[in-house]
Order: sequence, then structure tokens, then C-alpha cells
Amino acid sequence: MKSRLRGEAKMRREAHPESERIAKSGRIAEKLFSLPEFKKAKTILFYASTKHEVHTHEMIVRALLQGKRVAVPLTDMKCHCLHLSEVKSLGDLAAGRFGILEPTKETFRPVQPGEVDLVIVPGIAFDSHGNRIGYGMGFYDSLLRQMRHAKAIALAFEFQVVDEIPAEAHDVRVHHVVTEERVIECR
Repeated sequence: MKSRLRGEAKMRREAHPESERIAKSGRIAEKLFSLPEFKKAKTILFYASTKHEVHTHEMIVRALLQGKRVAVPLTDMKCHCLHLSEVKSLGDLAAGRFGILEPTKETFRPVQPGEVDLVIVPGIAFDSHGNRIGYGMGFYDSLLRQMRHAKAIALAFEFQVVDEIPAEAHDVRVHHVVTEERVIECR
């Protein structure tokens, strides 16, 4: 069922016009930045968005301008895990595995999972209980298990929210899902 939901959600997302993604991403950013969890967070882990995701590049810049410590993940296929690196600007990032912007060897500044207060989580589909369908590799579920102390917030376009996603034992729920229309409190 998850693979079917993943496929359907990916097709909807890819068919969504770029101009609408940009406009909706701006509305999502306003909702995210107004959340108490965001305001009090000192260190925030953002994902570096790809073409069809909620755009996070401007959010990263804005968070840095607000004096937040910002980290982004670096994919490590050897350990099947994500390493976290502090970024000072988008210039610290270059296209890495899967074409996703990541820190370079020269700009890698380690951040330990325990230092992160807030995790901005990517995904393909979400439900109102905080269940998510990611990209099928389990990177974020593994990372979120290490970060139980941090709040996890998913960013999604409203059409990515579905009635129900079947949860498995290894899945980790998010605390909120933020769309262009609403903030869903999941826990």
C-alpha cells in the first residue's frame, strides 16, 4: 500500500506547476516561522529541497538571518545514514548524491543529533497522525530515532496530506505537518 501511495503522491507532486510550488512554499514558510517550536529552536535541521518538494532554500537563508544555527544532512551510503553539518550560507552546499544539495568536504562542520532542537522533515505523503511516506530508504526514520528530544515538523503541499498512511514498527511520526493551508498538530 505504501508503494502505491508513494507513486500516486509523486505523480501529483511532479504535475504541480513550479509557480504554484513557489507561492505555496512561501505560505508554508510563514506558518513554519510563526510556530512557537520554530521561534524557540536554536539549532534547526533543514532538508535541502529538490525541484518538486516544498522549497527550503529561502527558509534556510531566512533562519540564518534570524541567528539560528542551521544544519543540513549529508547522505552516507556506506553506513546508510545521514551526517549533519552546520551551514553558514547556501554557498556551503553543492549537488551530491541524488542531485541533492549537500555540504562539501571543505565546508563540512559536524553537528551531533543531540544538538538539534527542531527537524524539518521531507516526505512524499503525510497523514494527520504524523505518519509519513518518505523516499523508501529509511534515512530520516533512523535519524529521528536518535533525536527523540527534538520536535519534528514535516513540510507538505496540502495535496500531499492523505487520510491514512499505514504505520510500521520502524516508522517515526512527526509532531506537526505544515501545509500552505494549515498546521496539523499530530501528537
